[in-house]
Amino acid sequence: MELPFFSNARTVRNAMDRARMNSAIRTFEKYAINGENGGVCTVADLKNISAEDFQVLLDDILNADVGKRIFA
Repeated sequence: MELPFFSNARTVRNAMDRARMNSAIRTFEKYAINGENGGVCTVADLKNISAEDFQVLLDDILNADVGKRIFA
């Protein structure tokens, strides 16, 4: 996949912001909703951004309408 303008700082920042948000949602669901580990998470859990958090972003890009895609 070719990603034009991917080195654009705003694009990278937006991708990181979405990954952080996906990480926060995943962590909240894991500990607060599902009650894993008695609902207690560590600092490392809060800081962790996994490949899964970026996969959501990639899936959105790949499934977008061709005319609305940011990346070709």
